[in-house]
Amino acid sequence: MPRYHSTCGLRPDQLDELTTRLQQAHHEAPFTHKYNFTMAFAQAVIMVLIMIRHNLTQQLVADLYGIAQPTVCRIWRYLYPMIGQVTAMNRQELAQALERGIVIVDGTPIPTGNRVKTGKDNWNHKHHKQALGIQVATYLDGKLAAVSKPVKGSRHDSKALEDVGWAAQIAAAQKADPLFVALADSAYIMHTDLAVRRKKPRQPRSEQDKVFNQVISHYRAAVERGIAHLKQWKILATGYRGPLDELPTMIQVVTNLEFFRQNT
Repeated sequence: MPRYHSTCGLRPDQLDELTTRLQQAHHEAPFTHKYNFTMAFAQAVIMVLIMIRHNLTQQLVADLYGIAQPTVCRIWRYLYPMIGQVTAMNRQELAQALERGIVIVDGTPIPTGNRVKTGKDNWNHKHHKQALGIQVATYLDGKLAAVSKPVKGSRHDSKALEDVGWAAQIAAAQKADPLFVALADSAYIMHTDLAVRRKKPRQPRSEQDKVFNQVISHYRAAVERGIAHLKQWKILATGYRGPLDELPTMIQVVTNLEFFRQNT
């Protein structure tokens, strides 16, 4: 049986499970909203997953599959929201993750390309690009724990944590359980004591701070791995080309897919 890890990001058994769920949802869809496929349903599912995994243009995919670009567009618009729906049961929210006691948090930009209408609202000064920002939480083993809704790319990570409601949830967890641990970088120093300590101006960093930062950075590597796995779905990494108001839905679809990939 062929391996689909590098093409659509899923193992063969996961692909079979996802296709089965999609077929059921397709059969249950209202007649007026149901798409009449002219290509094999399983092939259409793989095509859409490849587009999400590699962020390919519709015209390129049309040439690869020997079909018209409008056909690719119709299949894409029908299947990608459905993929998010049938994998929603595998998703986990931050509240569930906090019950396990240890989470690692970091922010990451989702590039959108330059869009005139957004002005400076989505300009991420750190990464020098227009983007939306999301907060990502993982466990110590790097497995995804939660992904927040997106905020404007101009938001600092600390402010973004507050805007998406995670700051309040983490504070409540820390207050309820003294053993609760939230690890983060220096951007979140207002929200957790276990953040990298900044060096004071014109003063050398103390040996205690060096050791502390090394320990925090060692554990924080897990969230970087989690973000890397999430952004293996290249539509979130190499520049989203679709309508900007649809990007939150796409982030949700990819998040659900990544939970499905790691938990089935």
